[in-house]
Amino acid sequence: MYQIRLATLDDVDELIRLRLDFLKEVGSLKEGADGGELGASMRDYLVRKLPAGEFLAWVAESEGAIVATSGVTLFERPPNGANPAGLEAYLSNMYTLPDWRSRGLGTALVATIVAHLKATRVRRIWLHATEQGRPVYARAGFVPSETDMELVW
Repeated sequence: MYQIRLATLDDVDELIRLRLDFLKEVGSLKEGADGGELGASMRDYLVRKLPAGEFLAWVAESEGAIVATSGVTLFERPPNGANPAGLEAYLSNMYTLPDWRSRGLGTALVATIVAHLKATRVRRIWLHATEQGRPVYARAGFVPSETDMELVW
């Protein structure tokens, strides 16, 4: 069993740890690197952006431990015909601990994020998907674009 909830500043250490694990897994952080400077930069970013609502993170938690995470960065662009509000969201930081994969956590996190954002002025969510994540996003309605995947309503 797990529960999904919006992350708070109390979760910053875990959000950083899981982000570093993800970066190691996809090869963006060399094995053996401690991520000290990157972790410090991420802490600074999260401490500023979470309270401001410019970065939102959801976590899946089981027995008090975070086992999966996600994040959304909000962007305001000039309004246009396809997006009169101009507000978009970039979905990132999707990561599930290996022992918790294939249990629907990623799917549940994406559904939670989409439902939350559809209740706002956001009209587009975009992301860069790993091969493993691509089917999760496709099931949620994301379609490939020129360089990434997107969901527009």
